[in-house]
Amino acid sequence: MKIIIFYSSIGQGHISAACSIEKEILKKDPCAIILQKDIREFMDPITRMLNEKLYWFVAQNLPLLFDNLFQTMQERGKCVASLTCLPSEYSEQKVYEYILEEDPDAVFATHYGAAQILGNLREKALMPNIKIGWLHTDYFVGYFPRISKRIDRTFLAHPALETSWLESGVFSDLFETSGMPVNVQETDSDISKKCLDQIGFQSLIKTIVLASGKEGVGDFQGIVISLADAAEQPLQIIAVCGRNKKQFEALHQIEQQMPKHVKLEIMGFIPQTDLVSFINASDLFITKAGGLAPSEAFVLGKPTILLSVISGHEKENAEFFARLGLAEINYSVKEIGGQAQSLLKDVAKQTSMLKAQQGFRENMNISKIVDFLLNPKIVPRSFSSEFGLENGHSARNIQSALAQLEKDLPADIEILLSYSSSKEDEYIAMGNPFGHIAIRIGDMVYSSNHHADPEKKSLLLQNMKMSDYLFGVNPTSDNYEHTSTYGVAYGRDTLGFRVKGVSSEAIQRMHAEAAKIEEEFSKGECKYDVKKSNCADYVERILLASGYYYRQVNVLSSIYTMPLDVFENAQKNFQALPGLRTKLVAYRRLTSSQSPYRFSRFPLSLGQPVRSFAHIINNTVIDHIESKVGAQLIGYYGDDRIFYEELNTYWRCSALYDFGRSQMRTIKLEKIFVLEAGRLLKQNIIFYIVNSKKKMRRHVEREISQLFDNASDER
Repeated sequence: MKIIIFYSSIGQGHISAACSIEKEILKKDPCAIILQKDIREFMDPITRMLNEKLYWFVAQNLPLLFDNLFQTMQERGKCVASLTCLPSEYSEQKVYEYILEEDPDAVFATHYGAAQILGNLREKALMPNIKIGWLHTDYFVGYFPRISKRIDRTFLAHPALETSWLESGVFSDLFETSGMPVNVQETDSDISKKCLDQIGFQSLIKTIVLASGKEGVGDFQGIVISLADAAEQPLQIIAVCGRNKKQFEALHQIEQQMPKHVKLEIMGFIPQTDLVSFINASDLFITKAGGLAPSEAFVLGKPTILLSVISGHEKENAEFFARLGLAEINYSVKEIGGQAQSLLKDVAKQTSMLKAQQGFRENMNISKIVDFLLNPKIVPRSFSSEFGLENGHSARNIQSALAQLEKDLPADIEILLSYSSSKEDEYIAMGNPFGHIAIRIGDMVYSSNHHADPEKKSLLLQNMKMSDYLFGVNPTSDNYEHTSTYGVAYGRDTLGFRVKGVSSEAIQRMHAEAAKIEEEFSKGECKYDVKKSNCADYVERILLASGYYYRQVNVLSSIYTMPLDVFENAQKNFQALPGLRTKLVAYRRLTSSQSPYRFSRFPLSLGQPVRSFAHIINNTVIDHIESKVGAQLIGYYGDDRIFYEELNTYWRCSALYDFGRSQMRTIKLEKIFVLEAGRLLKQNIIFYIVNSKKKMRRHVEREISQLFDNASDER
């Protein structure tokens, strides 16, 4: 068994989790081959250096901006149609080549950026036979449930997250709670005493350990001064500064100022086992709210105070821990001394905290990760070779997916604009570059059939249930063409403009008009004609009968009625009317479909040549209509189920950058910069990058742009 474990070196926690998992795997299978790999090795070297420096500078010095970037990235992840659209600093091609070369049985990620890349590769059918797992090493939700839909198994750090994953549309077999893999063990009192003896401390005196990762984030000097000032009884402080030389030197400057009853031991970067020993011997642990350090304290059963020093994901973690009673949060360094003394004296509060931590420990079961990776019965997700083929296998959960959509976004009618499709990846889908349009009234879809023949008594307006129109595989007539007149989701994308509040009289008139069209067809008075009576013409007739729709004449499209033009005109008409509720949704092509029609292109229009030309020269461009999609039914590679997803359209249309807490929603990025600049000037913090080389300056400019515009995915 060969397993690759991807981690990120941006934080010690991801590495620690990877090591813990490797240790547990080797306990069960000593012959297993484990390869740990830093996902950051797949970044451009200069970009990697600048990314990390900027990350830590912003994280430590610009909390408002950092939180803004974090929230922006999370909201962006909630709005894109596919996570493959999100920016990434990692080379997807190099990751794929590395996996091909090593040829593992399974890959596992302890960092979401790595999991996202693995999901991208799976979506492109490049990793169909390799198990993909991911440990979510934080305690917030964000857009991360979407990652879980693309891989085989996600492991959560706490069962309280499970509800959010389910509510986000992740099926229960795709995730489970394993707890956080922490490599710590509670030691007996003799070992703890020996640990303190080695640094000249006494086990009977209250001891506080201060540590905040290898970067030593936070105001250590201010924290130690506050702890010393508040101490009325003998106190011992162990300050672990990590690799932060400034913290180390700042503490040595005040070392001689400590009161006689306060002892201070200053340490740099120490082995994880030593840190755990000190935490185990302490009475109180003060740390930042990363995923791993607090978890280690909870496993050891130690009263914990979390420093509010990094916004974004760590703020979310801290609030999660506080809600569950696992720890307290400190928001002011000046007050931490009093807060620590209060907690050390409050037996009831300590008891309550330790009880919550006991529950935390009971939820830990790392063997679930090991079983996933080693158990040969657990295989990558797969689908039938006949999935999405005519007379083949259909999606499993059609009715429940449509019911969920109807529950959240009820509609009386829906105009359905299907994209053009092709078997080859071509700029213009030559078979029908203009797509197709149909209309759903109630649960009945009216869609003109270009194969209709009155002599064979077939219908011009095929009428079928929505489930068959989108996801059917069994034809009800010889004239029906799969992925064209029914089962369209196996071959192309479709946009649905849903309208609620249409009067019953208007609905009756539309049904009557559809019946009239069919009667005319049976009498030979009308037929399908690409130029004079195509799908858009018949949908427009039905819409005109409603009384809500008014035709717009475009000289360029007067020869042909275009599906895209009718669709947009319907949007304009219905959205202008008071009392109607509208919503744009998407029914994405199911990626596991084995239909030969594998490429879906946004429909062109003769009436909109400039817009159409833009799509021809760049078939990956996102049309402005697509940017307004508020929900979608989508399939993920290797799965024959339909996933329902809500998409955040507000973020895409807003000029604001922050969508976190309510008090921040009206703050523009410019104001954030002003606030941060003022605070930095007060603290005499100066940051500059000077380099005469043009190449270095270009990397700096690009990295700053990436950091600000895309909130680089090291968050």
